[in-house]
Amino acid sequence: MEEQSKIYVGGSVGGNFIGGNATGNVSNIINHLPSSSEADQPGIKELLIQLQEVIEADPNLSDDDRNDALKQVKDLAEAAQNPNDVEMKNKAKTADRMLGRIMKSVPQATQFLEFCNNLLPLITKAFGF
Repeated sequence: MEEQSKIYVGGSVGGNFIGGNATGNVSNIINHLPSSSEADQPGIKELLIQLQEVIEADPNLSDDDRNDALKQVKDLAEAAQNPNDVEMKNKAKTADRMLGRIMKSVPQATQFLEFCNNLLPLITKAFGF
């Protein structure tokens, strides 16, 4: 049964997504990020929490698209732990591109689209691109 779970969520996603508990694992990684130092401005942690919530709430995302998008949020959160590292910047760039592709493939996912169009640039700004 564990092997089936790996295949269902993309196989290479690995340990954190096995068993379909993507949400809890993404939340756990995000929660390790520091909160914004400015009370009136969301930081990377707050933006990723919002992105995760939008992905989970948008009824127009299929389970596959939702899992793929959550994996990208996970990758962004991991990269945000060390945003100046070249490997982490590349991981964040890949996640940004993948989220863009998901947005284009699911145009009826309006909540997801609106968030990504407005706030994804703020998330990627943390990585300097």
